[in-house]
Amino acid sequence: MTLDQLRCLVALDEHRNFTRAAEAVYLSQPALSLQIAKLERELGAVLFDRKSRPLKPTEVGEAVIAHARRVLALVEEMKALVQGEGYQGPFRLGVIPTVGPYLLPRLLPAFSHLFPGVRLEAVELLTPEILKGLQEGRLDAGLIASWEEEQGLSLVPLFQEPFYLYISPQHPLYAKEAIAPLEVRASEAWVLAEGHCFREQVLSVCQPELMDTRPYAFQGGHLDTLVRLVDGVGGLTFLPQMAAQALPEEAKRHLRPFLPPAPSRTVYLVEREGSAKRFLSSRLAQLLKAWTLGSPGSP
Repeated sequence: MTLDQLRCLVALDEHRNFTRAAEAVYLSQPALSLQIAKLERELGAVLFDRKSRPLKPTEVGEAVIAHARRVLALVEEMKALVQGEGYQGPFRLGVIPTVGPYLLPRLLPAFSHLFPGVRLEAVELLTPEILKGLQEGRLDAGLIASWEEEQGLSLVPLFQEPFYLYISPQHPLYAKEAIAPLEVRASEAWVLAEGHCFREQVLSVCQPELMDTRPYAFQGGHLDTLVRLVDGVGGLTFLPQMAAQALPEEAKRHLRPFLPPAPSRTVYLVEREGSAKRFLSSRLAQLLKAWTLGSPGSP
């Protein structure tokens, strides 16, 4: 069993297609098929159901792939441990969708400038997927905005981010300069789909109602869509400050702050305890803490 075979195995799981997986590891398709076949013979088990479309792992294959990911992550950890600040290789970062669009355009070039030999591989995921990716060794760090204690993971608070309301001009609250949280009814707010931590944070602020009487409903994963719904249909939505800052100047007329105590969230960096790449996580945390959040502008 070789590391190259494990890399082929993981690539095939990620792409679920022999041709695309071969391209990902810079092999021909027959060469990748041979590596997988050798691994299956050594283990005495079929790892992929080749009759399935798309290709999918067998039950034992899923278990082997999980172990392969951990082995490959440990190899990267060893490289980082030996090379220290001179480490060259990937640093995999999971970012929740309500943070990624607003931090990554600034973060990617800044990180690349600090660590020219490190490839920052960022991916948008929901919080549970980020935590699972860290525990399985598929990620080195994550940016999240909600937290429950997870064994083997540690947390670094980065900054506090207040919420704003984005309101249709036809809504009664539009005439106010600032809004008390309990003035907002849950049935009037466009919110993200279940699974997004920002959805739960928003609903915890709103005045609860037993029934949504609107003649339509929507569940999605992007704040920009919620803003467009307010513009086109009416109502209101919540925006974290980074999203509010990113609005066009004309759209900021629709923003209203909350009266104190204003609702907010904390953005965290989460990482594996004892990771040899923690020096990268620490520098990343320092960089993000140094970026202060300014006001999105007067409504």
